[in-house]
Amino acid sequence: MNNYVYLDTSVILSILLETEKYEEAGNILTKFQSQTFVTSGIALNESFYVASFEYYKSRNRVKGKHSLREIIGKNGYPREVIDMIMGFINDLNIRILNDYFDFDEYIQIMTKYKMLPNDAQIAMTCKYYSIHDIITFDKDFKRIPWLRVLP
Repeated sequence: MNNYVYLDTSVILSILLETEKYEEAGNILTKFQSQTFVTSGIALNESFYVASFEYYKSRNRVKGKHSLREIIGKNGYPREVIDMIMGFINDLNIRILNDYFDFDEYIQIMTKYKMLPNDAQIAMTCKYYSIHDIITFDKDFKRIPWLRVLP
């Protein structure tokens, strides 16, 4: 059995964007710092997207998803967002796992546990790597029998 703890997007963004859950997220990460933190591409994908949207939104440069696509196409991802996410990964020594994907299992998890597609992908990846603990503020993961939602 490994001592991996998966960091979900909700916790990553709470820290990076200093949301109302910032302090709680920091306390949770401190509590579990003896574990090996892991995440995967899908959580990083969501983090880059939301953090970039919030970055450009705070500068009145985007209003919706379509305008974000246009601004990324012209300007790329904000260096500040890239550095912020990279710093977070490095500071916590987060191991980045490859997402596991099996189409039939993916559909089964989405339908059986009523999960959003990205969350089903995360649940399937955790199962593949025998990860039993996930740090998240997303209560939907409580429906996944092989995951224990922390805290």
